[in-house]
Amino acid sequence: MTTRRWILAVVLMLGVAAAFGTYLALNFAPGPHRWPAFYAWNPATEQLVNPTSGSGGTTVTQTFVLKSWADSLVPFVPIMALPYLSYLLLVPVLTPILNLLAGSFRRFMTVTLALIVAQIFLDLSFWLFQTMVLRTASVPDGPMGALVHLVWGNDQPFNGYPSGHCAWTTIAIISLYRLRYRFPKTVWILMPWLALIYPATVMLQQHYLMDVYAGIFVGFACYWAVMFLVERPSLVPSTEGHLK
Repeated sequence: MTTRRWILAVVLMLGVAAAFGTYLALNFAPGPHRWPAFYAWNPATEQLVNPTSGSGGTTVTQTFVLKSWADSLVPFVPIMALPYLSYLLLVPVLTPILNLLAGSFRRFMTVTLALIVAQIFLDLSFWLFQTMVLRTASVPDGPMGALVHLVWGNDQPFNGYPSGHCAWTTIAIISLYRLRYRFPKTVWILMPWLALIYPATVMLQQHYLMDVYAGIFVGFACYWAVMFLVERPSLVPSTEGHLK
């Protein structure tokens, strides 16, 4: 690989890191200044109320809770913190590196740019439509409980819709699937493991089901849009050929 491509690869990986940083920068409850004229529906009084001021003049946050009846049926499973935390290494680091090792610089560009573009759409949603997940489960003692506290302590229950974990995981799974002939054993081990991240997001009370569906859509749309711009593949089906 040429020096120019190595420099571009480093820039793109730094771009992925910066994109992840924007998630952290928005991971907080918005104050009343975010939507000064926002009103919510109060089902008790059947009236519109301004949530910027609560009882006694206290200020409350303006967040949406997208919990459905189906979310109430999802169990709390602390062990799912393992695949959830592994995401930090497998998705933004290992997946792009595997594409680079496969000798496909275009596919490396596709996955890194897709991660960055997806995060831009996610950040826009987090800013305009901030949600919150209600953490009601009791965390057990022991190693699994410690992992849950690690997740909850470093990832506040905001920035939920769409799920960034699900969006980036979808991009990684599609990218890995395209490498199934180049690294068969690695790919067929990683893809099922990464698929566990989807249920993990709701089983750890980090997201609601609506967040998962939206995250998968964002990831799928961003990967294929970037792929067609970067790789310009033919729409005619063909067998797995040379990596470009």
